[in-house]
Amino acid sequence: MNVVIFGANEVGRSIAEWLLNDWHEVSIIDADNFKLQDTEDELGSIVVHGDPTSEEILRLAGTGRADIFIASSRSEADNMVCCQMAKEVFQVEKTICLIYSEENRSLFQLLGIDSVINITAVSLRSIQENLNVDAILPLMYIPGSTPANLISIRIAEDSETIGEPLSNLTLPNGVSIKMIIRSGAIIEDSVEDTILRSGDQVLAITDSINLDQLKELFQ
Repeated sequence: MNVVIFGANEVGRSIAEWLLNDWHEVSIIDADNFKLQDTEDELGSIVVHGDPTSEEILRLAGTGRADIFIASSRSEADNMVCCQMAKEVFQVEKTICLIYSEENRSLFQLLGIDSVINITAVSLRSIQENLNVDAILPLMYIPGSTPANLISIRIAEDSETIGEPLSNLTLPNGVSIKMIIRSGAIIEDSVEDTILRSGDQVLAITDSINLDQLKELFQ
């Protein structure tokens, strides 16, 4: 499977790492040289530098051969444009766009983007807290011979992880945590050094085998 990702941020790199480990072909586009250098150091020569809304850059990244196009950057406008170009210009079968608020969801869907995912999951988290339902939210399915899911899990009020930095936790094998959301905002500091609090949303990539272990750890 061929996947093109726009956004060399933590989410984009985590998805790319999982796909590469499953022997898929992956390219990451970003205009930020520093992010691309970090990505190349971590994952190898899979990066393309340039404007993701440029047809030339999308073509250079292999969008014409892509089965899936994922836009994971912090710019919803750029995410929308490049997903639309991937769909209309390059006829990519499936486009996935990450958003950070619900404000533009209907517009993204109207433009024909196949899957629109609210990465902060603010409204869903509110429903969880009020109805006391399962604290694990599936956000994105990552196909492959070892399928995975991008999930959000809320730290319970009585969790033993509260007050601990993420780096102190022993995570199940194959689990990657790259982002923490607090009060609807992404924590910009180093994830590993973040002191966990009740109600934090932890974004992780994991296979289904580890879901129960993660729930036990954070609940």
